Amino acid sequence: MKITGVRTHLLTTQWTDDPSFPNSAHSTAIIRIETDGNLDGLGECTWGYFAPDAVPAMVAYFAPVLVGRDPLQILEVTRAICDDSVWWARSGAGRSVISGIELALWDLKGKALGVPVYQLLGGRVRDRIPVYASGGPALWPVEDTVRKIDYYAKRGYRAAKLSTGLFNLPPPAGDRQARLEPVKFPFAEKLTVLEGVFARLRREFGGAMDLAIDGHQGGVPNPIPVSEAVAIAEALAPHRLRFYEEPLAYTNLDGYCELRARSRIPIAGGESLCGLDQFHPLITRQAVHVIQPDLGFAGGLQETVRIIHHAEAFNLSTAIHTGASMGPSLAASWHLAAASHSVDWLEHVLAAKSIQDAILLDPFTVREGTVGLPTAPGLGVRLTPEILTRFASKSNSGERT
Repeated sequence: MKITGVRTHLLTTQWTDDPSFPNSAHSTAIIRIETDGNLDGLGECTWGYFAPDAVPAMVAYFAPVLVGRDPLQILEVTRAICDDSVWWARSGAGRSVISGIELALWDLKGKALGVPVYQLLGGRVRDRIPVYASGGPALWPVEDTVRKIDYYAKRGYRAAKLSTGLFNLPPPAGDRQARLEPVKFPFAEKLTVLEGVFARLRREFGGAMDLAIDGHQGGVPNPIPVSEAVAIAEALAPHRLRFYEEPLAYTNLDGYCELRARSRIPIAGGESLCGLDQFHPLITRQAVHVIQPDLGFAGGLQETVRIIHHAEAFNLSTAIHTGASMGPSLAASWHLAAASHSVDWLEHVLAAKSIQDAILLDPFTVREGTVGLPTAPGLGVRLTPEILTRFASKSNSGERT
């Protein structure tokens, strides 16, 4: 079997499945590897969430390297495209496109052998996988956040992640890009208000709902200093959070180390890092307790396996990041979690469930805080003409800071 072509499909959907999210358009880029063996493979690159219109040209760049190769030789093919783009694709957008191509190769190989991808990773290590609802914004007034967590609890989730900032939810936006409006509090009051939100959640839900918090500081123009992150961690520590995600900029490695040493909440990060080389200092300096690789950005499935194994040597666990995943990348994360002892959490963005349900062959059904294992061959994804029509690409739907 030989690769005969590679194509990009851009999709756009309104995130309407979580009423506590803005009703706004989001996009993804799905990469299709075609062969002469009546099989194809589907992958997804996270860069399509941010700049979908930029993806097809980068995918086309790799076509001459891919065509004619054996798609079942995943490491050989991936090495070839990495070598061909070493000047410009070691990280960022280029590495994300390589991730999507690599995931498509895994999907194709699983289909060719008639087995789910997790079987190619050594087989399952569990029957059910812990998941958390990725809730995006913490809402103000606090009653809106209580309703948000209750919505997740009623749908089977037993863990949820909120933000360190508080926001007013905008009215429904239709096809427009809605933006959350941050609620401004005096600096001296911010911690008191944030701590009060989590105190209220604990009174409402007790210990039945695990909670985590996201600082979102890995991708903002003016990240907070370590002193503020330490204060947030200390204020929220009595409420027994599972982790504090992206509390600082990734350029502030010394700050991460200081925060990890001082925080009573486990520190997490890594969603916007690429490759083992970028994760290496975060891991070896034990700057976090939990790593959060994104399979559609970090380099693909095999590269993420390498990252997780490296973290295991330093007694760090993994919470796979899927915040921009609407299909194959979420599926690949699901398979990796099934085959890895050290994956503690699989993130799930409920707001995108409609497009996920359309693309995934196995239903992603959360029950008592966990999801079962996928069963379909490959990654268990599809891309039909009906899906392409229903989620037709729209311009200006990439997410910006």
